Amino acid sequence: MKLLIISILFLCAFAGFAQTNQRSKTPVEILYGPQDANDKSRWPVISGVLNSKASLEALPAYPGKAKEQHIEGRVEVQLLVNEDGEVIFTNPISGPEALWAEAVKAAAAARFPPLRVEGEPTKITGRIIFDFKSGKVSLPYKNGFTG
Repeated sequence: MKLLIISILFLCAFAGFAQTNQRSKTPVEILYGPQDANDKSRWPVISGVLNSKASLEALPAYPGKAKEQHIEGRVEVQLLVNEDGEVIFTNPISGPEALWAEAVKAAAAARFPPLRVEGEPTKITGRIIFDFKSGKVSLPYKNGFTG
């Protein structure tokens, strides 16, 4: 019995040491591959909340089922914006799942002013946030983080 317990402990310890510290790939790494330290042009500028920079034709529609079930909340959508200010990747990262589809659709339709770094067009990655509350949708932080 002692031999069995010692064997199990040894295997557990060995399995723990055999694990790598490799992390999962980010959406940017999936789209653009591993980062080359010499080629900064391929990688986007990492930003935070992009609500104040977003131009939206319309806010997302409040899903009927979610409204009926009184589902409310803040939905954050991760974005990748190309050099022309068009959204090329979206991914919901938080909030009630019943609200994700409409938030992602609106985020994908958003446009942003093109960004230039050292005169070169640059991609941007960041988040856009939508608040779904009382049957209405709003874009918080549209005027910045003040007040």
